[in-house]
Amino acid sequence: MKTCKKCNGSRFINIKRKHPYTGEYYNTTRCKDCALSYQKKSGIVFKWQQLNKEHLREYQRNYYKNKYKGRNSVYSKRIKQRTLGNKKNIIEFYNNCPVGFEVDHIIPLNGKYVSGLHTLSNLQYLPMSVNRSKSNKY
Repeated sequence: MKTCKKCNGSRFINIKRKHPYTGEYYNTTRCKDCALSYQKKSGIVFKWQQLNKEHLREYQRNYYKNKYKGRNSVYSKRIKQRTLGNKKNIIEFYNNCPVGFEVDHIIPLNGKYVSGLHTLSNLQYLPMSVNRSKSNKY
């Protein structure tokens, strides 16, 4: 008889899942006791997160404060080097971005084959999903 590695239980349930890459459905099993305890814990954790949003934000700010300092300084240096023209117009362009859209560089600042400039003529508004799928492509 099969036993659970976490709780040594023997009650299993059959689950039908979809493979993330191929999209094919397959059957698997999961320990019923562990699944129930996970649902209870996740509900409790979610409620705690909702009640303590400010505490979590403060923790994350302190945790990530200097974690990516080197990477961020390289990025800000790159932006400064590639910014041409009036910065006020660029800031205004960002501030006027419609809801559900993101500001996108038509020619990416750090592309694989070509790198663009941080100018008003190189900016456009794209829906979030399109901009995220575009990534660093031209």
